[in-house]
Amino acid sequence: MSVTPINSKLFKAVSASTTAIAIAQTLGGAGNLNLVSSSVSDGSNMDTTVTLTSSGNISGVTFTVTGTDASGSTITEEITGPNSNTVTGSTKFLTVTQIAADAAVSTNTSAGFTATSGTAGIVFAGGTRVRGLHGVSSSTAGALIIRDGSQSGTKLLEIDTPAAAGQVDPYIPDEGIRFKNGAYIDIGAGYASVSIFFDG
Repeated sequence: MSVTPINSKLFKAVSASTTAIAIAQTLGGAGNLNLVSSSVSDGSNMDTTVTLTSSGNISGVTFTVTGTDASGSTITEEITGPNSNTVTGSTKFLTVTQIAADAAVSTNTSAGFTATSGTAGIVFAGGTRVRGLHGVSSSTAGALIIRDGSQSGTKLLEIDTPAAAGQVDPYIPDEGIRFKNGAYIDIGAGYASVSIFFDG
């Protein structure tokens, strides 16, 4: 019988927030926005896109967003500043660790996330065993996939869903499924939410 601690993690989309990463602020010159914490995610445990919102025209400023993707790798994206509106990047971030402006930000500007646009995340970044899961399927057919080591690693678990809303409680053997290099999940379009139970 396993005596390792069993943890759980919920993967479920959340609503947009224009201030989730950084509250409205100005910069006297080139520099970094003050983030709400050193590493910010949208709370869904999945990747999504970044927004910048300003009350004025700062379209001459380029913001470089740094963070991690759904495999835990460092990524960056350059986003042109907004013009009295909200602009949205195209790169999906799991976490954001820095937003740097290349010039002064003269009007109040905040940073946030769109409503969760991705479906991928990290169950556990080190060696683990997935012990169980509970899913809520959507009305779209799809598949949940968990890979070893990264989002492009070896697929060790796949659970399909029909195009119907319902509960998904698959059987997983007592000793779980071993992910030697970390468990990386993509719930796809077929699931509204998934709770994973794992060693960690």
